[in-house]
Amino acid sequence: MSQEEVGQFIRLLCHQWNRGSIPVETEKQQRLVCGCVSVDVLAKFKLCEDGLLRNERLESVRSERNLFLQQQSEKGRKSAEMRRLAATGVQPNLNRSSTAVQPVLQPDSQPESNSPSPSPSPKEEDRSHKSTRQRFVPPALAEVESRCSEIGMPLIEAQKFINYYESINWIVGKNKMHSWKSALTGWKLRRSESLGELASTPSVKKPLNLKDSL
Repeated sequence: MSQEEVGQFIRLLCHQWNRGSIPVETEKQQRLVCGCVSVDVLAKFKLCEDGLLRNERLESVRSERNLFLQQQSEKGRKSAEMRRLAATGVQPNLNRSSTAVQPVLQPDSQPESNSPSPSPSPKEEDRSHKSTRQRFVPPALAEVESRCSEIGMPLIEAQKFINYYESINWIVGKNKMHSWKSALTGWKLRRSESLGELASTPSVKKPLNLKDSL
């Protein structure tokens, strides 16, 4: 195409992108391009079933763009849902699985002693231990209430337990909590001590001596 035809083609494409099609009337087409429209340019627009002229390639690009925007919107919705679940203490199911490499065992269930691989250094073992440690996930209220029933503590203490540790970001001492069940057991013991429910150890009575009774 000549430079003039390129200009006409771009003007008509812009109009189709904004309005969805270009006019069929020759007068309106000439008004858009400020002159007569080349036959080669018009050949790039197909007459559709609704009686309007469209460039098929442009409509394909529009469909791809709309699909991309729809996918991005769905990703944003899922991301917001995961953040909402994380805020409520529910761990989202990410369908992730991890595999651990196990040492080759001999028939007597002992690790192979002639393995060519060198033994890991203390630093590597420490990193491996940290990587296998599970990330702490705050419990849900229903989980804490279920545990309270198991250890014989009033269910109202479950909400108190969650409120307290949420306020200190689930910190025990100076470190992040690793087991909320252990912390709940300690909570029960401290509660019992404050209420004076722990009975003192009964004194052992000295057996009666027959000589003393005579």
